[in-house]
Amino acid sequence: MNARERVVRTFAFEGTDRIPRYDIFLPEFSEEWRRKKQLPGANLYDYYPDIDIGTVLADQDGPLLSSARLLEDQNGRQLVRDGWGRVVEQKENAYFEVEISSVLEEKGTLDSLVFDDPADEKRYLGLARHAEKNASRFANVSGVLGLYMGSFRMRGQLQYLCDMAEDPQFCIALARRLGEFIKIQGLRVAEATDTKDTAIWVYDEFAAQRGPMFSAASYEQIFMPVYQEIFRYWREHGIRNIVLHCDGHCAPLMDLLVETGFNGYQSPAPSAGMWLPDLKKRYGKKLVLIGGMCNINTLATGSREEIARQAAEVLEAAQDGGVIIGTHSIDKDIPVENYDYYDSLLKQE
Repeated sequence: MNARERVVRTFAFEGTDRIPRYDIFLPEFSEEWRRKKQLPGANLYDYYPDIDIGTVLADQDGPLLSSARLLEDQNGRQLVRDGWGRVVEQKENAYFEVEISSVLEEKGTLDSLVFDDPADEKRYLGLARHAEKNASRFANVSGVLGLYMGSFRMRGQLQYLCDMAEDPQFCIALARRLGEFIKIQGLRVAEATDTKDTAIWVYDEFAAQRGPMFSAASYEQIFMPVYQEIFRYWREHGIRNIVLHCDGHCAPLMDLLVETGFNGYQSPAPSAGMWLPDLKKRYGKKLVLIGGMCNINTLATGSREEIARQAAEVLEAAQDGGVIIGTHSIDKDIPVENYDYYDSLLKQE
């Protein structure tokens, strides 16, 4: 059974030869791994061949990508206009950027914004090339940015959260405009990457460690109807599985997310109170769960006994199908020895 077959069967809650795995190695972990193994230039996925999903072929650029450009570059400090219309400051090798301005600082400009054509095939040529390159190794999956993150990138996060409380009708109008773009964008991404039968990720980080950034009522009013229309369109065009990626504590919204049409949830983080075995008991075959291992505490600083216990409990929850074990990412704070031990446990299952 190859990686794609294993993942497709898992989403169908059918039997597989082993529990599928999802892990993404970040650059600093990879460099430390190569140093310790004395394998310069090695591909980590060759060393860990049982990882079935090692990348997500995502287009997270917005509807203004044709206007994106470098505005200034001085001593490693760059000002960039991005595909969401923001001007951001970023530094070389930094993970995050600082937002300087947003395209919707005045709400009244929403109606006059001209979005790019999401059906433009040129936008997805790079993804198609990556998909072809990765197909023999991984189960390709794809992704797009979601409604909440897209909206606050266009409006500014703090201002947008105020809008949700003070002017929900504006937020609905923005979600609808973005929704019309995302539904075509997502279909084109899935077509370019040949992932209609595997899964498409929706990246929408709307929860922090202690809970969602907004109420269930706001989600139901602003986002849920638009997502339902997007998902209806996607499924009419052959996309089978739609996965929410959100690292935070999503529990107060989970029932609504299932009602919305998500049938997968990636990154249930134990450190945020999202324990995969508990979610499995509650949602059964309603949700495929992807993750379960803690990359904040257990794999980073836990003992071998703690790593073994957590892995065993996730694997036990996976026995009825519908689970892909892993973390969101493997970064430099996870010792190579801890990851090797975790890998050895999975080889025994």
